[in-house]
Amino acid sequence: MNTTIKNQKGAVLIIFALLLIVLLGFTALAVDVGRWYTTRSELSKSVDAGAIAGAKNISNPYLGEDGHLRLAEEVARENFSAGYLMTPDSGERSATFTAYADEDHRIRVEGTVSSPGNLAGLFGVDWVATSAMGVAKKNEVEIMLVLDRSGSMDGTPMNDLKKAARSFVSFFEETQDQDKMGLVSFATSVKVDVPLGNNYVSSMTSKINAMDAVGATNAEDSLSQAGNPAKGGLTDQSGVPGNKRVQQFVIFFSDGNPTAFRGKFKYNGTDNIDAVVCGTGNDCGTVYTKLGKPEREEWLSYNPRFTGDGKPKPPGTGTSKCTTRYGGSYVNTTKWYVLDDPDYRLTYRGTTYNSESCFIPTVGSSNTTAPLSTYICTTARGMAVEHAQELKDNNVKIYTIGLGNIDRDFLSQIASGPSFEFYAPTSGELQAIFNKIAKDIKLRLVQ
Repeated sequence: MNTTIKNQKGAVLIIFALLLIVLLGFTALAVDVGRWYTTRSELSKSVDAGAIAGAKNISNPYLGEDGHLRLAEEVARENFSAGYLMTPDSGERSATFTAYADEDHRIRVEGTVSSPGNLAGLFGVDWVATSAMGVAKKNEVEIMLVLDRSGSMDGTPMNDLKKAARSFVSFFEETQDQDKMGLVSFATSVKVDVPLGNNYVSSMTSKINAMDAVGATNAEDSLSQAGNPAKGGLTDQSGVPGNKRVQQFVIFFSDGNPTAFRGKFKYNGTDNIDAVVCGTGNDCGTVYTKLGKPEREEWLSYNPRFTGDGKPKPPGTGTSKCTTRYGGSYVNTTKWYVLDDPDYRLTYRGTTYNSESCFIPTVGSSNTTAPLSTYICTTARGMAVEHAQELKDNNVKIYTIGLGNIDRDFLSQIASGPSFEFYAPTSGELQAIFNKIAKDIKLRLVQ
């Protein structure tokens, strides 16, 4: 009986040894499998990062031909360095990344690497191959460049603006068959130089080069036309489901505060004349003696200073009730319809003027303001902010770029938020700002 007991103790020892080997095997496998899964996860993050970098630089003019693919591979490689997580730092089993340009501007990055089977090698598992793939696509976009070409931009500022704007446009050259872009320039008049559309790089570059600096600052009409599809502006997406909308952006540049606005006027019995009125200087210290043509830097023979009912001068039936203060002579008066808009009332020294008020003061004394002159700037600014808000209410993102001593509070009201506001103390800094915005837009477009 004692012999039998000793034999049983020996069997338990053998069974324990066998179980210990199995337990060690499972432990080894758990350690190695955990590291394999971590390697797979980090490899996936790396190819995703590479694909996104390639997609947002798909048309970066500074990277050269297929430079965005090389950049995608480099970014992926930087996120999974040689020897990471005990993988080989060289040789055929080390991490490799390859980027491809697929259809619809998709960037695909494939990565492979082998992980060692350290403890698992006891069971003949020396290496485990791991692969991952990342894909990123640049979404479609509509962009309107809105550029100030007023007289204060003459000389170096205009040359630097042209250089910066051309650089911005070139960032989207390789995707101009998919992306849409348009150009609005403004001074006293507003021009849709290039309507929103595809294949725009050549035409926009030509129009940018042709810009001349002359006139006042009609910011409000520029924003109005940038958002008007009938004028060549951004597409109306009000009825489009959110997940199917194209991302839309306005890049608004100016070096001065609003001094002009567009409206309807009556003059010498002619109703609903479409014209631009403007003042001189950032504070509209005086009123220009004539109303301007909306599409050209020319002047109509209508004097906005002599306000009234817009009827012809006496004598005759249906003639104006208003006369000038200058020698008592009768004049053709200009009826400002905007004065009847509740949002743009003109009140001065307790008097509220309407569209048929005669002789609104245009020149103030040394200790008073010139109400009609000041009204031009105030109204021009208010209209610009109103049009910007209309764009933002339609999910359009607005970037603002201010040059010099521009009113930052005004640009803040135009922009879509602090991250969309940029300021350049000198025109030499414009190109860097325009390039930064181009890169930011591309980042927002990548999915």
